[in-house]
Parts: sequence; structure tokens; C-alpha cells
Amino acid sequence: MDLQLMILFAIAFTCAVAVPGPNVAFVVAQALKYGHKIIAPCSLGFGLATAIHAIVALSGVGLIIHEHSSLLGYLRFIGAIYLTFLGLASFLSQPEHHSTEIIDSSPRKVFIDSSLVALTNPKGWLATLLTYPSFISPYYSYMHQAIALSLAGLLISLLIYGGYALLAQRARTLFRNERNISRVTGAIYLLVAVFLVLS
Repeated sequence: MDLQLMILFAIAFTCAVAVPGPNVAFVVAQALKYGHKIIAPCSLGFGLATAIHAIVALSGVGLIIHEHSSLLGYLRFIGAIYLTFLGLASFLSQPEHHSTEIIDSSPRKVFIDSSLVALTNPKGWLATLLTYPSFISPYYSYMHQAIALSLAGLLISLLIYGGYALLAQRARTLFRNERNISRVTGAIYLLVAVFLVLS
């Protein structure tokens, strides 16, 4: 593996992941609503999506998606519909007096939701399709480079999304009223849905 290319990939991928977008907004909304218990499953869900993106981008399937860009449009609208559902559900939810919402949103559900949000985000697909192949050197084993880039992307995703969730969870103490937390998270989901449709 070309060390210089790996360092450049790490910088480029970190910048792409760290820029606030639908994934970051989802992490923040989840952390505001459910607290520290979602940090690991949410980060792992985005990590799984990053691994799937990498596998697709570094296989022949990435070429098919690149040639049929309308597939990304379909993914965008599926993601927008899903986030609209989450936003409306959050707005309409009734506050629980004993804070059972964290139990209701199991780590498994948070993991699945974060994976779905990331996999239906066209920005993630575009960033992956444009980033990974650019950092493959013709002078080294393709398979070794693909594995190294995939693992680096996975680690970067875990760190960035985990960091955002941790920051949002700390900000959660500013919201004492559970109803306000539901409204804020609902608004974030709906804004992300609008962003997906317009992007």
C-alpha cells in the first residue's frame, strides 16, 4: 500500500464524513433524544454502511451505479420518506414520565436505522464512488489496497460519528423537557428529509 496515498485518502475521507449532512444530523438527533446509550450502535450502523459503500465502490457494482445515476435519485427519495416518517413520529410522540424511550429504542433498532439512513444517503454513495477508486495505486495489490482503504474508512466513520454523538449527548443536558427534545429531533429529521430531496 502506498503510504502517501493512504494518508491523502484518510484526509479526504475524514473531510467528506465530517461535513454536516444527513448522516450527521441523524446522529445528533438520535443522541439528543436517547442519550449516551445510542453512541455505539449508531456509530456501528454508520460503520457498517461505510463498509458496504466501500465494497460496492471497489467492486464492479460501483461502475454500474456510476453509469446509472438514477439509482442514486431513488435512494435519495427512499431516504427522504424514511426520515419524514421518523420526524413525524418524533413530533407526535408523547413524553414518557419514566424515560422508557431509551428502552423502546433498542441498540438494535438504532443500529438498523443509522445503517438505513447512511445507505439511502446519495452523498455517501457519491463520496465513496469518487473517493475510493482515486486512491488505488496500480503498483500494489488491488485486494490489499481495497481492504486497507475499507478498514481506514470504517475507522474514520466510527470516530467521526461517535464524536458527533458524544457532543450531541453532552448538549442534551440543555433540554430538560422531553417534549422539547422530541420536537428538536423531529425538526432535524424533517430538515434532513428536505435536504435529501433538494440535493
